[in-house]
Amino acid sequence: MLPGRNRASLLSILLVMLFFAIVSERSVRDSAGGIITSDVHGYYGYLHAIFIGHDLGNERVRAEYVNVTPNGTLNKYFAGEAVLLTPFFLSAHAVVKATGGVADGYSPPYEHAIAIAALVYALLGLLALRAVLLRMGVTDRSAAILLLVLGFGTQFAQYTAIQPGWSHVYSFCLFSIFLLLTQRIADSPRTPVMIAWGAVLGLIVLVRPVNGLVLLAIPVLLGKGTPLFLRSFIQRPGAMALTALAGLCVVAIQPALWYAQVGSFVAYGYKGEGFTWGRPALFQVLLGVRRGLFLWTPVLIPAALSVLLLWKHDRYRAMAAAVYWMVITYVISSWWIWYYGSGFGSRVYVEHYTVLILPLAVMLDRWTGWRLKAVLAFLLAATALHLAQFYQYNHDFLDRECMDRRKYVYSFLRFDKEHQGRLGGRYVIAPFAPNGLDTLAHVRWEVEHHVPYWNGRRILFERAFSPWHVVACDTTDEFGPSFEMPAKDLPAGRALYFALGFERYVFRAGDTRGITVVASSENANGDIKQYESFRMEPMPPAGDSLWEHIEYRVSLQPLAPGEKVKFYFWNQDGQGRFMADDLDMTVMAARPY
Repeated sequence: MLPGRNRASLLSILLVMLFFAIVSERSVRDSAGGIITSDVHGYYGYLHAIFIGHDLGNERVRAEYVNVTPNGTLNKYFAGEAVLLTPFFLSAHAVVKATGGVADGYSPPYEHAIAIAALVYALLGLLALRAVLLRMGVTDRSAAILLLVLGFGTQFAQYTAIQPGWSHVYSFCLFSIFLLLTQRIADSPRTPVMIAWGAVLGLIVLVRPVNGLVLLAIPVLLGKGTPLFLRSFIQRPGAMALTALAGLCVVAIQPALWYAQVGSFVAYGYKGEGFTWGRPALFQVLLGVRRGLFLWTPVLIPAALSVLLLWKHDRYRAMAAAVYWMVITYVISSWWIWYYGSGFGSRVYVEHYTVLILPLAVMLDRWTGWRLKAVLAFLLAATALHLAQFYQYNHDFLDRECMDRRKYVYSFLRFDKEHQGRLGGRYVIAPFAPNGLDTLAHVRWEVEHHVPYWNGRRILFERAFSPWHVVACDTTDEFGPSFEMPAKDLPAGRALYFALGFERYVFRAGDTRGITVVASSENANGDIKQYESFRMEPMPPAGDSLWEHIEYRVSLQPLAPGEKVKFYFWNQDGQGRFMADDLDMTVMAARPY
């Protein structure tokens, strides 16, 4: 029986965790190896390399996370998530060995271990956040509302139940515990709590170094009590030294791993990536269709507005919250790939939810009457919209990589089969290139004469976009037009960027539904080293028997010497049919830096 006091907030956590558990179970059951993918290879890679492959520093090259150096292979990610996953991984490993299963680190028991770990850390994070809110003096009713909103109205669900191997649920948990320990130190500064605070801060940095910005959350949480909190450390130099030592010992795990990999205590794994401090994509990060925070997580709109409304009641906390919003948004939007690859919404804000909702928590208790009803109605509607889009994203109604305004309008609240699996194309930003890009080739093929690199079955077509020939891809063709650039024309060690524009003709609007576009690289032996594929059509053709202009932007990781690249159209199911004309390809390479 739950206690009568503060029952609602506990029930909220119970409902959220039940939702997460049901979605997680279905996701793991249907994933077919989909949990350990993309970035997860890197976070999880430490465990596989240390306990199974025994090849830390000599791992098989993977473009997603393994960089090759003269002294060994280097995992570009930090090891914090691997540390948090260790007990779950070792438990799964022991079970697999005891039962004679496949101890390869990727079989179902290991995936279940990651899924369970995410649920455990989500529960701990929610419980800690609940304690934080109640310690702030927030009513149980407001705490219950906010916990429900976080569970059902934000991307927290996606990165706990659907994509549990990403780092965000683990950072969310650590942020919540950090805030709770901060409150405990402010209330009663004791050395063990201060040491734990330092260790948790060290773990936060070890998971994602940029999340050390959580220190800016202290005045948001404590308000005018912040100076007293700081004096708790200054007046206890011994405890402060132990706190710093605890944090440094945790962070030191990373230099030790670097040394084990490449023989140096200092390494930089994010080769070819970085910040563009002078060009932050602020509008796109907050309001853009691709990953805009307020578009895909509208429950945070009242959270942002609460910072302004809080000014009248607590200027110190309002100012601190405004600074927190501005700093983290500036840092997030200054990363070269501001949308952070594929994903549902702006995933890099997930851990910051714990801080961003604090002003809203204060204001919820102050609002009454129509104001409170209006805010609650908006939160309910925004949560319902999020759940609908959460379903759409995970059932192929939305484009995982390249949403834009037209795609958003086309798919908005659509759940019928006609709108499922229809969005594609690829339009990524250029690779990180602080010194700019060099153009390696610009080849326009009007299909009238032979040009370098382009190939395809040329035919006369009375409706050609420009007289008189087109490239044909019919049901008898496995492949359509292709662009192949040999190794001798490509620089090794430099990221590549492909910009293609062309005219496409369809006889019927559904003719290209099974066409896949592939960008790949392969070595002299024909071994594929990189492989990017996507649906041909950004959106379904506007009608039958018409020409439309299509553009793609695709990047590839730096090539090894002797590798060539291919860009081609694959009639994968043998049912596709289209004509192409005026194919205009530009190939660029990031300049050395």
